[in-house]
Amino acid sequence: MTALNRTPTSTNFLQPTKYILAFNRLPTVQYFCQKANIPGVSIDSASFSTPLLDVPIAGTKLSYDEFTVSFLVDEYITSWTELYKWLLAMGSPKSLEDRVNYNTLQNSNTSKVSYYSDANLTVMTALNNPAVRINFHRMYPVSLTGIDFDTELSADTIITATATFRYEYFEITSA
Repeated sequence: MTALNRTPTSTNFLQPTKYILAFNRLPTVQYFCQKANIPGVSIDSASFSTPLLDVPIAGTKLSYDEFTVSFLVDEYITSWTELYKWLLAMGSPKSLEDRVNYNTLQNSNTSKVSYYSDANLTVMTALNNPAVRINFHRMYPVSLTGIDFDTELSADTIITATATFRYEYFEITSA
């Protein structure tokens, strides 16, 4: 490889505001999204024992960090309620009948009942053209922050919430 072959094809840097998040199951959260992340990835390691020392060797199992999304909460709490109902559908705190009812509400646009949803995060270029798409497969929520009301804050303060998701894996493709 020569120095001419090592020149990057793009010298523009990634910008933190250039992204679009799309959930199959959460249209309002998608609209009010303020923060999202590309989760970290790690691989396990093993060791090969010798009489003198343990030699580390690469593992074969990936571990994905959680995917987090922060979003604005609208005055009818619709964005927060979408996630709450998804969690209720999975957990059914009262009865199995509740689980069926919540699933029917959550999956009204599909014929298949599922606790999972795919999502994608599209990273944009400096000129707002799609550059890279991160596709999350079999995603589900694991936590949703509460909503705090506070009379000491200004009426101009906008309430946000954060949801944390787990997923099977993600793929990175060209957009």
